[in-house]
Amino acid sequence: MVLLNTAVRRRTAPRTAGVLDSDAGVRRLENFLLILGLVTLPFQVVQFGPAQPGHVFLLAAFGLMVWRGAVVVTITEILVFLFFFLMVVILTKLMDAGRVKATDQLIKFGFVYPAFYLVGRWLGKVFSNRPPPLGIIFLAGLIVFEILVQRAQLPVIYKENNFGEGALHGTFRERNWLAVYVLLFSYFLFEIGARMGVSEFRRTVTLVVINGVTMALTGSKTAFVAVGLILLIKSKQSIALKLALIAAGAFIYMNVFADQFTEEAMRVRLEEERGLAFTEALRLIGQSPIGYGVGFVEHHFSTTALSVMGLGQGVNSIFSVPLDLMIIAGPAGLLFWLVFFAGVGTGSITILAPIAALSLLNPLHQSEMVYFFAGMLVSCQAENRAWLKAKLEAYAPRPAIKRRFGPRRREQPGHTASEAPS
Repeated sequence: MVLLNTAVRRRTAPRTAGVLDSDAGVRRLENFLLILGLVTLPFQVVQFGPAQPGHVFLLAAFGLMVWRGAVVVTITEILVFLFFFLMVVILTKLMDAGRVKATDQLIKFGFVYPAFYLVGRWLGKVFSNRPPPLGIIFLAGLIVFEILVQRAQLPVIYKENNFGEGALHGTFRERNWLAVYVLLFSYFLFEIGARMGVSEFRRTVTLVVINGVTMALTGSKTAFVAVGLILLIKSKQSIALKLALIAAGAFIYMNVFADQFTEEAMRVRLEEERGLAFTEALRLIGQSPIGYGVGFVEHHFSTTALSVMGLGQGVNSIFSVPLDLMIIAGPAGLLFWLVFFAGVGTGSITILAPIAALSLLNPLHQSEMVYFFAGMLVSCQAENRAWLKAKLEAYAPRPAIKRRFGPRRREQPGHTASEAPS
């Protein structure tokens, strides 16, 4: 009977082991999940009730990550998130203020956003150590695909947007999200390129060109500014080449967006749009320094007599991430921004600096893909640091072995070393 059971186990083990018990199978599944995420995240206007195609990827990837015990997170990230979300729940439930879609926001901040971040941390660690299945050719193909979708105005996957009329947005809700997607994935490819044997010059030029083309097509200014920040902080090219690239980018920037820097355009921004929103946000924070909870911003700007361009019904946050998070949860919201968008406490300040800069003028905290790519970049920074440390240790000179010269004194029988006669 024992022999029979042993034979059955041996015969059935390969079948029950399946794909996940082989290294090659796990690698194929990880490749598939990254492809699934990169392909589904751009389809932002496709809805399955409250869900989007990217949420299908999230469920599959998050489930596998937890099942394999591959969660990558620090105690700082855990404590800051718990503190922030606890404050959000308390303020939302106990503070007497009008709200819109508060439950949806609680679900997003409580599960959806942190889950995307954790999946990004996991896949970022995996693909910082081997080439990802999709790269810069995929990004170039995506841009072409978005152009074709918008020109054909394909139903279901395309929705016309009056914001930035004529600018490319394709399957994304608006042009800025397309620009941010290209920026963050190309940034990740730029970061891992050195370990994959890609030259510094090629990585730098590729980053500038792909984002320059995206800027020209989408009209998104802030994403291209982040590229300049990446060049200054992360590129190891000579100062002369950095300055030449930044000067060329600034020249293109000023020519493409010249009409947006007129006196009238600046007046509208300051008095009717972002400047007015900034003033009102500071007033709200001053009235309640601990925050208001989620769902408050949309209700407030929909019902107040103050008319702010770009805010109101259907818009659940103001343009600035740190200000909006402070309206939501006061100091806890600011701490959340410092850790997850600025990299404080996780050793990721330099790699997240472009995201932190972008978040000052864009509501990045309301986008699943930003949390996903932020997680990938944080893990990439950690893996790069470990790789550099191992590389330095491999080339570090070994300490010389000290040798004794002359005959070693022998101990006489019956005496210890300390008792040996002189």
